[in-house]
Amino acid sequence: MRTMAGVTVFFLLAAALTGCGGRMVGKKTARNVIVGAVPDGLQPEDVEVDSVTQAGSRDAVVEARIRAAFRLENEKGHWVVREVRLGERQWERLDLILQGLETAKAEETRRILDEVASGLEAYARKNSGLPGFKDFVSLSDALHPGFLPRVIRLDAWQRPLGAERVNPNTIRLRSAGPDGKFGTPDDITRIYEQR
Repeated sequence: MRTMAGVTVFFLLAAALTGCGGRMVGKKTARNVIVGAVPDGLQPEDVEVDSVTQAGSRDAVVEARIRAAFRLENEKGHWVVREVRLGERQWERLDLILQGLETAKAEETRRILDEVASGLEAYARKNSGLPGFKDFVSLSDALHPGFLPRVIRLDAWQRPLGAERVNPNTIRLRSAGPDGKFGTPDDITRIYEQR
């Protein structure tokens, strides 16, 4: 016998709410998009949308309860979650899901730092030098909008990024990485050196 538990989940649905094209997103549309995001796993009855908050025509936040199953294991007298299953999908190891999320966030953070380094390159070409700054926020301000198309402040863990001048021609961009602490082995860095 399978036991299913209600899980509250928040979804950010980008403009790719396919076929919505600027219309308001209703609960039914949101549910269908969520069901479609988990192919061959969720059925409409597995998703109950509690609320939809739309910000403009491109984004919406959906609070929903999704039917999920959890396999627990007693480890030295403590129950821990080992596997999870959404709808009718196969069982997935929770540790692998979490590890995959950390890997994806690290890759996204590297892309963010590369984007800032590209902005530094464009700035250096135009100004024959690097901008002055006291912290990452002031560096980002110096680059946006002329050399950095979007305002960047946070890494993929939604934590503040760091920047420091190593020498007059070199800037170190940093994320504290998964543990959120600067100066530990999991920090993610990108060195930009003006040529």
